[in-house]
This record gives sequence, C-alpha cells and structure tokens, in this order.
Amino acid sequence: MPNPSIPSIALLGKSWIGRRGFTRTGLTSIGAAVLLFASWRPAEAQTPPQPPAAWEFYISGGWLIPTGAQRASLRGADLSAVVVSYVPRPSFAVTGTLEWARSRDLAIAREPKLDVFLCDVGAEARAHKMSMGGAWTVAPFLGIGAGTRSYNLRGLDVDTTHNLAGYGSVGGEFAIHRVHLRLEVRDYVSSFKPLAGDGKAGTRNDLVVMLGLRFVKRGDQ
Repeated sequence: MPNPSIPSIALLGKSWIGRRGFTRTGLTSIGAAVLLFASWRPAEAQTPPQPPAAWEFYISGGWLIPTGAQRASLRGADLSAVVVSYVPRPSFAVTGTLEWARSRDLAIAREPKLDVFLCDVGAEARAHKMSMGGAWTVAPFLGIGAGTRSYNLRGLDVDTTHNLAGYGSVGGEFAIHRVHLRLEVRDYVSSFKPLAGDGKAGTRNDLVVMLGLRFVKRGDQ
C-alpha cells in the first residue's frame, strides 16, 4: 500500500524548488526523503533481528565553497565540524552537526575576518556496506536537514546576523578494520542579508565538504 506521507514530502520539495537557488537542494532533498520513507517498511516475520541502536561521533575538517552570488560576499574558507549521529537502525540515522568556517567578507573594505557558524539537524538514508576490495568497505548515504547559520564579523561594531538554512547531502562512510572515514558533500541554501549597509536580502547557495574520522570498538566494524 502506498505510504500516505509521500505526497506531503513531494509538495514540500516543490515549494523549495520554486524559490531561486533551491533547485539542486530541492532535488537532492526529495530523493533523500523518498529513500528515507522507503526504508521504514514494516518488518516481516522472518526478518533477522536488527542490531541495537548506536551513536557515532566524528571530528571533521573541510571547506566552505561559495557558489553563484555568494562568491561576491564570502571567501572560500577552511571549516571545522563536529558530527554526532544516532543510528536506531542500519538504514536510518539522525545527525546533528556544528560547523565553524573561517572566512572573510568580500563586500566590505579590507575584507575583514568573518566567522560563519552552522548548526543543523538532519536525517540520513543509508545503504548497506559494499566491498571495495581487500578489507575496505563503503556505505553510501543521502541526507536532508535544516538549521541556522550565523555570521560574525571580527573587530567591527556590527551585530551578528542569524539566518535559516537547509541542505541536501550525499556521502559515504569508508571503513577498514576499526578505522572509519566519513566523506560528505552538502549543498546549502540559506537566506542572506549583507552584514553592513542597506543591501537587499536574498537567497544564497554554497557547498560544504567534510571529511571526518572515528574509531569503532573491536568487533563492531
């Protein structure tokens, strides 16, 4: 029987796509949502028992890469992140992320230093582990999430601004024995208003690439 939640997800994706700059994130988000809801089929009587819920913790590094109009406002920047995931079942995870990018505001004279803080909560649909040859495996995933983005100019008497943001993501967890590497690319869409002056508010787009590392207990790999 079709899942009655699917039409509401499709309408949500359509409203996002209709706004300027939301096309890529909207398409990615709809695909992730479809996979996510498809993973919640009722268990059959012969289905083997699921492993217990688990927590994952990653310390990640990466890059904030402005695209489109955002390239005139922000400089590409190094990024640090903490990623925490709650995994109630192997095919689904709830992920919280705190990111800090160290950029510069290109629209202000002398290009002052600019801290960009991102705080998000999202959901991930995860595929089964696949062998890459030898001891290496990879588990691809798609994600969708939303949160807030804050801009703080260092050394200037300008208030910190806060904006809503959403993302669609694609990535994979690469594992060899107890070592797990998480590679993720997020396509962000956020509201934006110039931090100084009376510029017009709008919608901006950028990419975040993150590479994280964690170690698992012996026997859990």
